Formats: sequence, C-alpha cells, structure tokens
Amino acid sequence: MAIAIKLATVADSISKLSLTGVTIKDLDEIPTEILGRDVPMIIPVPNGFVTGMTPERVTLGSGASAKWDVKYQLNYRLLHSEIGTGRTSIFDTYAAMVTKAVAFVDLIMTNDAITGAVDIEVSNITDFGPVVDPTGKAFHGCDFIFDVLEHQD
Repeated sequence: MAIAIKLATVADSISKLSLTGVTIKDLDEIPTEILGRDVPMIIPVPNGFVTGMTPERVTLGSGASAKWDVKYQLNYRLLHSEIGTGRTSIFDTYAAMVTKAVAFVDLIMTNDAITGAVDIEVSNITDFGPVVDPTGKAFHGCDFIFDVLEHQD
C-alpha cells in the first residue's frame, strides 16, 4: 500500500465552501493578477501552502502493511481590499475584514463537508493588516493556518 496524501482533495473541498461575499479559490484557481473587483478573496498561499508535514506510523508492520497518520498545515490568505484604492482611511475596511476572517474560521471549524481529512483545526490567524497577492500588490487581509490530519489505510 502506498501513502496517498489527499491535500489536493482537502483544498478542493475548502474551495467549494460558501461564504457570503467572499470567493474561495482552489489550488488551480490562484489568479495571477487580482483586481479590486475580485476581492474579498481567499487563496492558498502560493509560496508556502503546505508546511509542517509529519507522517507518523500508527501500526506495526513493514512496507505496505503499516498504517500512517499524516499531519500537515495548509496556509490560506484573505485578500480583503486593495490598499490605496481611494478609501478615506487605511482602517475603513478593517472591521469588515475581521468579520470575514472570523466567518471563514467559523465555517472551517463547523463544517463536515471537507473531504480528504479526518480532522481540520484552526491553528492560527496571522498578519492582520497588509498582505500581498501573488504579484506583490498590497491588500488588507490576513493569513490562516489550518492543522490537518489524514489517516492512511
């Protein structure tokens, strides 16, 4: 038996979740350019989507007979509003951004529709404030880190 890590399945399941007013992108949907009309958007972090991968043998046996748990972190980024797009204050969209971030965390924590993983938990929300899209353009946003557990049978 080969280990068949399903992180692409987990990412696909997350992209199919519905969050009012926010587009959630899959791995093959990360845009090369994000325009103001495209946000709020949640994307897999292109330069560090998967971190902390740790396979752990959970049964005795050799070769294909051993069973494994695989733990890893998936990293997502909320791009809420482009910085410098005519707002009167840098914090005009801050409350709305925090509201969307908390709604996304709640959606992940309470959802049973995420396939490919046995468990997914919020590990951390970081970088509330300026974050960048894949081209380096600055947006108000934050990063999410999710701990994922898969059982490999």
